[in-house]
Amino acid sequence: MDAGEFAMASDAHQVPVNLDDATLTELKTYCEFFSLDQNDLINNVLSHFLADHESIDLNQLALGYQAMGQLNEEIADEFSLTEAEAASIDQ
Repeated sequence: MDAGEFAMASDAHQVPVNLDDATLTELKTYCEFFSLDQNDLINNVLSHFLADHESIDLNQLALGYQAMGQLNEEIADEFSLTEAEAASIDQ
């Protein structure tokens, strides 16, 4: 990785974040070693993290809907029989 991979967006905003001493020391050391800007690195890593988790969450949601599909169909079938029985009694 080179410093060019971590270009900060021009519409960047400041967000206060508290890091523990050990994490801050590791961040500073890493950025100094690879000649990276701390803000650019954090922005890049956080963007990747959020993109990965968004994809995982959406996949889990889709799998949940698929898993519940059969159950929902069974419930709908049960109610349709009940409605049909009620309709035949009313006639």
